[in-house]
Amino acid sequence: MLIQLLLSLLVIVSLKVTSVQACDFKCTYKKHISAIEKKDLASFESTITPGEKLTFILPDGTFFEDSATYRKLLKGWFAEGGWSFTPEVLRVEETSEMGTVLLKVLYHEDDRNGKPYDLEHYLYLVFKKQGDSWFLIHDQNTKVKSVEGDSSKPS
Repeated sequence: MLIQLLLSLLVIVSLKVTSVQACDFKCTYKKHISAIEKKDLASFESTITPGEKLTFILPDGTFFEDSATYRKLLKGWFAEGGWSFTPEVLRVEETSEMGTVLLKVLYHEDDRNGKPYDLEHYLYLVFKKQGDSWFLIHDQNTKVKSVEGDSSKPS
């Protein structure tokens, strides 16, 4: 009797687990962006590759290629507060194994070295499918540079 009860519970639990669907690419990149806006480190962490390599390029050209360094830097940034992140999705591309998102971001800090700081930049995110889940493997930030008379630049 006890064995039947345990088997029944096991079947119920396995049905619930298999009915929960992994977050697809669109769900993952939206979760990643939302986590930044809400300063939700746990949700943000869940979208980052569990692997050792993650390319991170800052607007000034600083380059890192280590997921542990990325996590450490972003954990500190989330903890700082006093900043806002306003993204606009410009382009999304997806294949069966990779997905990219290009955003234009207005970034603001209330106080950087004693004065407000604003940066308009492009954020290019690359996600890779690993098993049934999608994870960030590349985060590139590029300062927006206005070119007079250039009608090709996104608005």
